Amino acid sequence: TGLGKAGAHPEVLTLGPAACRELLSTHGIGRVAVTLNDTPAVFPVNYTVIDDVIAYRTQAGSGPAAAAGHEAALEVDHIDEAFSQGWSVLAVGPAEIVTGFYETRKFEEHAYSPPWVGGGRYQWIAIRPTHLSGRRIRVPGAPAPPTGEAEHGSGT
Repeated sequence: TGLGKAGAHPEVLTLGPAACRELLSTHGIGRVAVTLNDTPAVFPVNYTVIDDVIAYRTQAGSGPAAAAGHEAALEVDHIDEAFSQGWSVLAVGPAEIVTGFYETRKFEEHAYSPPWVGGGRYQWIAIRPTHLSGRRIRVPGAPAPPTGEAEHGSGT
């Protein structure tokens, strides 16, 4: 609901690149940040991760498509309001239009979900992160994250 309150004595953990990659692969919805007409803009996207590439489908000429040919940022998070904890991962790197038949097919086959906004989104944009960062807010005594979610610090 977005009205969760801060937990008692939260810990902030810095996540290393391996933990960030693991968390990125557990979700399929994030936000891509681009610059449009010298103004920052953020768009929700459905994404998939294959190897070290993050890709999302969009419509040619749309806001999210503007990332192609530029540095882009993709942010993904998970918030557990009941226990006042969660995590956030930021991936930054060059974005490009996916043009190869086999690479496009690979992303289509491994897509987490069809686009939530419906059809007409056939252009894949790939971000090859050069920087991954993240953090986790944990409240002592709260339940541990579900299996499959990284709980590693910066040494991973």
